[in-house]
Amino acid sequence: MVMNCKAHKQVRGCWKEIATALPWRPYTGVYYRAHTLFEEGSKGVWTKEDLELVVQHQKKRGNDWRTLADAMGKHRNHVKDAWRRIRLASKKRGHWSMEEYQSLFDLVNKDLRIKVFKEKHSKHGMLRDNIPWMAISDELGTRDHAVCCLKWYDQLTSPMVAKGIWANVDDYRLLDELTNLDAACVDDVDWDNILDNRDGDVCRSRWNQMVNHIGIPGSKTFAEQVEILSQRYCPDIAEDREDFDNRPFDPED
Repeated sequence: MVMNCKAHKQVRGCWKEIATALPWRPYTGVYYRAHTLFEEGSKGVWTKEDLELVVQHQKKRGNDWRTLADAMGKHRNHVKDAWRRIRLASKKRGHWSMEEYQSLFDLVNKDLRIKVFKEKHSKHGMLRDNIPWMAISDELGTRDHAVCCLKWYDQLTSPMVAKGIWANVDDYRLLDELTNLDAACVDDVDWDNILDNRDGDVCRSRWNQMVNHIGIPGSKTFAEQVEILSQRYCPDIAEDREDFDNRPFDPED
């Protein structure tokens, strides 16, 4: 009864009283810890049939774990953990393929295009740029959402953005200029004049960062490097990227 106090009026709200015995803990923490301790046995052994049931339930009803947990006689947290294990088991680790890089860029670029027609909200401010990494991970299929997020911001986004000497939209503009230039090698590029608003050394530094993730160093010609990166940093969405970065948040949030 106490473990499901919301369903019993006479003990509803009892966890606030119970938690007074542990004043250094929030009552919600005490409540969830009690479920973990007293319903530990609901973890049990997960058969292939159980796991398949979790997969089918998630496809049909999303993350409504309580309904499935009640039907299986398990706690919803344990069912949720089972789903996490299933997801992680299907994900790759280690080296990213060129196809995965391109797919990641395609999905993020697609999200940016969609955002052009939507208001910029701040209520999900903990999501940098409001990029839905869980949805992107699901569509990518090979990497966990946290891995996708870290890959994007720790390796593919320039650290110079945080320093204020580069902008996200500059990536797209740089590739647009290099594509139109049609240079034979990196030394043919006039880096000092490639972008009007950026220093030549900064532009060259950003280029060196970009080519770190297009295969074995030195294995591709400059023209091949430009072609690969122009497919990732699609110049045609430069305006969309700039519009999103500069747009203020919805004041009603």
